[in-house]
Amino acid sequence: MELSKQSSRKLVVAGIATTAVALGLAAYFASSTPAESQVVVKVPTTAASASARGAASANKPASAAVPRREPEFKDPAPPGEPKPIRSKEQGAAALMALPELQAWSAVIDKNSGGKAHGGLLEYDPTQRKLNGKSYWQFSFVENSAESAQRWESFLVSSSDDEILVEDAQNDEVISLARWRREKHPAKRTSIDN
Repeated sequence: MELSKQSSRKLVVAGIATTAVALGLAAYFASSTPAESQVVVKVPTTAASASARGAASANKPASAAVPRREPEFKDPAPPGEPKPIRSKEQGAAALMALPELQAWSAVIDKNSGGKAHGGLLEYDPTQRKLNGKSYWQFSFVENSAESAQRWESFLVSSSDDEILVEDAQNDEVISLARWRREKHPAKRTSIDN
C-alpha cells in the first residue's frame, strides 16, 4: 500500500509540475511580441559588411529566420499638366469680355446695319502647347451671311487667366499688355486697321 501512495504522490507532483510549466510557457508566449509586428530598420551597408552578414546568416538555422515585410514606398506622380481651372466656354467668355472685342463687336454691328456681327471662331479644336501650358485657339471674326473674316487670333490658357495674341505680321505670340501697347486695338474700326 505504501508503494501505491508513493506512486499517487509522484503522479500528483508530476501533474502539478507539468501544469506550472504549461502555465509559465503560456504566459511567456502571451507577453512576447509577434514577429509580424516587429519593426525592422534597414541600415545602409557596404560590401564588406554585406559579406559578413551573409556569412552570419549562413550559420543561423532556417527556422530562426523571421520573414520581413518590406515597407511600400510609392514614387510621387510625375508632374503633369495643370488641371484646367476654366473650361473652353469660360475661356471664350473671358475673351469676349475684353473691352477691345466688345468695342469691335459694336463697330461691326453699327457699320453693317446689323447684317454682320462680331464673334469667336475656334480655329483648331486641339489645344496648343506653349511653354508647358495648354491654350485654346480662337479667332475674333466679323461674321456675316456671306463669310467670316478674321480680325485677330488669340490663345486662351486653360490653366490660368492668361490670354495671348498671335501677331501674324511678326509671326510671334505676344502678351495682351504688349498687344495693347504696340497695336492699339481700341482704335481699330475695320478688318484692314
